[in-house]
Amino acid sequence: MDEVLVKQLKRRVEEELRQREMAFLEFWLQELKVIIAKRHKELAGLQTDLKTLLGRMETRLRTLKEGL
Repeated sequence: MDEVLVKQLKRRVEEELRQREMAFLEFWLQELKVIIAKRHKELAGLQTDLKTLLGRMETRLRTLKEGL
């Protein structure tokens, strides 16, 4: 393969990975902001919301792993 083509492909793949990672982080950051905005009156409520978020993240990870 041509070196220039390989460099272009590598750059495109790296940019795509960077964009996907940014989207991933922005999504979960927004989910955490929603939890923080709730202003929980009790620790138990915060713990419940965090456990729910954790469960969603674990489910998503498991789904992605099964797709491989």
